[in-house]
Amino acid sequence: MKFLENLASKLEHSLLLYGGWGLVGIAMLDSAGLSMPGVKDLLLIYLSSQDPGRAWIYVLGCVLGTVIGSFVIYAIGRTGARLLKRKPSDKEMGRAKRWLVKNDFLTVIIASLLPPPLPFKPFLLGSGALRISPLRFAGALVIGGGLRFGVEAWIGIHYGVGGEDLLKQNILWISLAFVAVVIVTALIYRWYQGSDDKEKPTSPPASVTSGRQKD
Repeated sequence: MKFLENLASKLEHSLLLYGGWGLVGIAMLDSAGLSMPGVKDLLLIYLSSQDPGRAWIYVLGCVLGTVIGSFVIYAIGRTGARLLKRKPSDKEMGRAKRWLVKNDFLTVIIASLLPPPLPFKPFLLGSGALRISPLRFAGALVIGGGLRFGVEAWIGIHYGVGGEDLLKQNILWISLAFVAVVIVTALIYRWYQGSDDKEKPTSPPASVTSGRQKD
Protein backbone atom coordinates (compact mmCIF):
# COMPACT_ATOMS: atom_id res chain seq x y z
CA MET A 1 0.00 0.00 0.00
CA LYS A 2 2.90 2.37 0.76
CA PHE A 3 4.29 1.80 -2.74
CA LEU A 4 0.92 2.61 -4.33
CA GLU A 5 0.56 5.76 -2.24
CA ASN A 6 4.04 6.97 -3.28
CA LEU A 7 3.34 6.10 -6.92
CA ALA A 8 0.02 7.94 -6.86
CA SER A 9 1.66 11.00 -5.30
CA LYS A 10 4.41 11.11 -7.96
CA LEU A 11 1.99 10.63 -10.83
CA GLU A 12 -0.34 13.24 -9.39
CA HIS A 13 2.36 15.93 -9.35
CA SER A 14 3.52 14.99 -12.85
CA LEU A 15 0.06 14.97 -14.41
CA LEU A 16 -0.88 18.31 -12.85
CA LEU A 17 1.63 19.96 -15.19
CA TYR A 18 -0.33 18.86 -18.28
CA GLY A 19 -3.54 20.73 -17.53
CA GLY A 20 -6.56 19.26 -19.31
CA TRP A 21 -4.75 16.13 -20.49
CA GLY A 22 -3.42 15.62 -17.00
CA LEU A 23 -6.98 15.91 -15.71
CA VAL A 24 -8.02 12.93 -17.86
CA GLY A 25 -5.06 10.91 -16.56
CA ILE A 26 -5.73 11.79 -12.92
CA ALA A 27 -9.43 10.87 -13.25
CA MET A 28 -8.52 7.58 -14.92
CA LEU A 29 -5.86 6.55 -12.40
CA ASP A 30 -7.97 7.63 -9.41
CA SER A 31 -10.88 5.48 -10.60
CA ALA A 32 -8.58 2.59 -11.50
CA GLY A 33 -7.24 2.18 -7.98
CA LEU A 34 -4.42 4.71 -7.51
CA SER A 35 -6.23 6.89 -5.01
CA MET A 36 -5.95 10.67 -5.54
CA PRO A 37 -8.96 11.86 -3.51
CA GLY A 38 -10.32 15.24 -4.52
CA VAL A 39 -7.45 16.12 -6.89
CA LYS A 40 -9.45 15.91 -10.12
CA ASP A 41 -12.29 17.92 -8.57
CA LEU A 42 -10.05 20.79 -7.48
CA LEU A 43 -8.09 20.77 -10.76
CA LEU A 44 -11.34 20.88 -12.72
CA ILE A 45 -12.47 23.95 -10.77
CA TYR A 46 -9.11 25.64 -11.31
CA LEU A 47 -8.97 24.95 -15.05
CA SER A 48 -12.60 26.04 -15.53
CA SER A 49 -11.92 29.29 -13.68
CA GLN A 50 -8.92 30.00 -15.91
CA ASP A 51 -10.62 29.16 -19.20
CA PRO A 52 -14.44 29.11 -18.90
CA GLY A 53 -14.84 28.54 -22.64
CA ARG A 54 -13.21 25.12 -22.33
CA ALA A 55 -14.96 24.10 -19.11
CA TRP A 56 -17.22 21.66 -20.96
CA ILE A 57 -14.14 19.99 -22.47
CA TYR A 58 -12.65 19.57 -18.99
CA VAL A 59 -15.94 18.05 -17.79
CA LEU A 60 -15.90 15.56 -20.68
CA GLY A 61 -12.27 14.75 -19.89
CA CYS A 62 -13.13 13.99 -16.26
CA VAL A 63 -16.07 11.81 -17.30
CA LEU A 64 -13.97 9.96 -19.90
CA GLY A 65 -11.12 9.31 -17.47
CA THR A 66 -13.54 8.15 -14.76
CA VAL A 67 -15.31 5.72 -17.11
CA ILE A 68 -12.05 4.23 -18.43
CA GLY A 69 -10.56 3.83 -14.95
CA SER A 70 -13.78 2.41 -13.51
CA PHE A 71 -13.86 -0.29 -16.16
CA VAL A 72 -10.48 -1.53 -14.88
CA ILE A 73 -12.02 -2.24 -11.46
CA TYR A 74 -15.20 -3.53 -13.12
CA ALA A 75 -13.12 -5.99 -15.20
CA ILE A 76 -11.32 -7.21 -12.08
CA GLY A 77 -14.64 -7.90 -10.36
CA ARG A 78 -16.07 -9.57 -13.48
CA THR A 79 -12.98 -11.77 -13.91
CA GLY A 80 -13.22 -12.88 -10.30
CA ALA A 81 -16.86 -13.84 -10.86
CA ARG A 82 -15.95 -15.84 -13.96
CA LEU A 83 -13.43 -17.87 -11.96
CA LEU A 84 -16.37 -19.04 -9.85
CA LYS A 85 -18.03 -20.16 -13.13
CA ARG A 86 -21.47 -19.27 -11.85
CA LYS A 87 -23.53 -16.47 -10.36
CA PRO A 88 -24.16 -16.57 -6.62
CA SER A 89 -27.59 -17.86 -5.63
CA ASP A 90 -30.15 -15.73 -3.79
CA LYS A 91 -29.27 -17.46 -0.52
CA GLU A 92 -25.60 -16.60 -0.97
CA MET A 93 -26.38 -12.98 -1.76
CA GLY A 94 -27.04 -10.54 1.04
CA ARG A 95 -29.71 -7.89 0.95
CA ALA A 96 -27.21 -5.26 -0.22
CA LYS A 97 -26.11 -7.38 -3.17
CA ARG A 98 -29.68 -8.21 -4.17
CA TRP A 99 -30.51 -4.52 -4.02
CA LEU A 100 -27.50 -3.75 -6.24
CA VAL A 101 -28.67 -6.26 -8.84
CA LYS A 102 -32.21 -4.85 -8.92
CA ASN A 103 -31.08 -1.22 -8.80
CA ASP A 104 -27.75 -1.41 -10.60
CA PHE A 105 -28.16 1.76 -12.69
CA LEU A 106 -29.34 3.88 -9.76
CA THR A 107 -26.67 2.52 -7.42
CA VAL A 108 -23.77 3.36 -9.74
CA ILE A 109 -25.13 6.88 -10.30
CA ILE A 110 -25.39 7.46 -6.55
CA ALA A 111 -21.92 6.00 -5.95
CA SER A 112 -20.39 8.29 -8.58
CA LEU A 113 -21.91 11.31 -6.80
CA LEU A 114 -20.48 10.45 -3.38
CA PRO A 115 -17.67 12.82 -2.30
CA PRO A 116 -14.18 11.63 -1.33
CA PRO A 117 -13.12 9.88 0.82
CA LEU A 118 -16.37 7.86 0.79
CA PRO A 119 -15.76 4.47 -0.89
CA PHE A 120 -16.50 4.23 -4.62
CA LYS A 121 -14.44 1.26 -5.77
CA PRO A 122 -16.44 -1.42 -3.86
CA PHE A 123 -19.43 -0.48 -6.02
CA LEU A 124 -17.30 -0.90 -9.15
CA LEU A 125 -16.05 -4.30 -8.01
CA GLY A 126 -19.55 -5.39 -7.06
CA SER A 127 -20.92 -4.29 -10.44
CA GLY A 128 -18.37 -6.45 -12.21
CA ALA A 129 -18.75 -9.43 -9.89
CA LEU A 130 -22.52 -9.41 -10.34
CA ARG A 131 -22.12 -9.05 -14.13
CA ILE A 132 -24.09 -5.88 -14.49
CA SER A 133 -24.48 -4.85 -18.13
CA PRO A 134 -21.40 -2.89 -19.30
CA LEU A 135 -23.64 -0.45 -21.20
CA ARG A 136 -25.79 0.27 -18.14
CA PHE A 137 -22.64 0.56 -16.03
CA ALA A 138 -21.05 3.05 -18.43
CA GLY A 139 -24.31 4.99 -18.84
CA ALA A 140 -24.70 5.40 -15.08
CA LEU A 141 -21.10 6.63 -14.77
CA VAL A 142 -21.62 9.17 -17.56
CA ILE A 143 -24.81 10.55 -15.97
CA GLY A 144 -23.40 10.65 -12.44
CA GLY A 145 -20.05 12.05 -13.55
CA GLY A 146 -21.71 14.59 -15.83
CA LEU A 147 -23.81 15.91 -12.94
CA ARG A 148 -20.92 16.03 -10.48
CA PHE A 149 -18.25 17.48 -12.76
CA GLY A 150 -20.72 19.83 -14.44
CA VAL A 151 -21.51 21.47 -11.11
CA GLU A 152 -17.81 21.67 -10.23
CA ALA A 153 -17.06 23.39 -13.55
CA TRP A 154 -19.94 25.81 -12.91
CA ILE A 155 -18.45 26.62 -9.49
CA GLY A 156 -15.07 27.31 -11.12
CA ILE A 157 -16.61 29.61 -13.74
CA HIS A 158 -18.73 31.64 -11.30
CA TYR A 159 -16.52 31.67 -8.20
CA GLY A 160 -13.04 31.46 -9.71
CA VAL A 161 -10.20 29.87 -7.76
CA GLY A 162 -12.14 30.62 -4.56
CA GLY A 163 -14.55 27.92 -5.68
CA GLU A 164 -12.05 25.36 -4.43
CA ASP A 165 -12.66 26.48 -0.85
CA LEU A 166 -16.40 26.55 -1.49
CA LEU A 167 -16.29 22.95 -2.71
CA LYS A 168 -14.17 21.78 0.22
CA GLN A 169 -16.61 23.30 2.70
CA ASN A 170 -19.83 22.15 1.02
CA ILE A 171 -18.97 19.05 -1.05
CA LEU A 172 -20.81 16.72 1.33
CA TRP A 173 -24.03 18.75 1.21
CA ILE A 174 -23.80 19.25 -2.57
CA SER A 175 -23.32 15.51 -3.09
CA LEU A 176 -26.16 14.60 -0.73
CA ALA A 177 -28.45 17.04 -2.53
CA PHE A 178 -27.68 15.37 -5.85
CA VAL A 179 -28.21 11.91 -4.37
CA ALA A 180 -31.57 13.01 -2.96
CA VAL A 181 -32.65 14.39 -6.36
CA VAL A 182 -31.62 11.15 -8.11
CA ILE A 183 -33.46 8.95 -5.58
CA VAL A 184 -36.63 11.07 -5.65
CA THR A 185 -36.60 11.11 -9.46
CA ALA A 186 -36.18 7.32 -9.58
CA LEU A 187 -39.02 6.79 -7.08
CA ILE A 188 -41.35 9.08 -9.02
CA TYR A 189 -40.48 7.28 -12.26
CA ARG A 190 -41.15 3.87 -10.70
CA TRP A 191 -44.40 5.05 -9.20
CA TYR A 192 -45.49 6.42 -12.57
CA GLN A 193 -44.54 3.15 -14.27
CA GLY A 194 -46.46 1.13 -11.68
CA SER A 195 -49.59 3.26 -11.96
CA ASP A 196 -49.39 3.13 -15.76
CA ASP A 197 -49.20 -0.68 -15.73
CA LYS A 198 -52.28 -0.89 -13.48
CA GLU A 199 -54.31 1.26 -15.86
CA LYS A 200 -53.56 -0.93 -18.88
CA PRO A 201 -56.54 -3.24 -19.61
CA THR A 202 -55.76 -6.92 -19.63
CA SER A 203 -56.65 -8.62 -22.92
CA PRO A 204 -58.66 -11.87 -22.72
CA PRO A 205 -56.91 -15.15 -23.53
CA ALA A 206 -56.79 -16.20 -27.19
CA SER A 207 -58.90 -19.31 -26.48
CA VAL A 208 -61.72 -17.19 -25.09
CA THR A 209 -61.61 -14.85 -28.07
CA SER A 210 -61.74 -17.71 -30.59
CA GLY A 211 -64.65 -19.29 -28.69
CA ARG A 212 -66.67 -16.09 -28.94
CA GLN A 213 -66.05 -15.89 -32.69
CA LYS A 214 -67.40 -19.45 -33.21
CA ASP A 215 -70.58 -18.55 -31.32
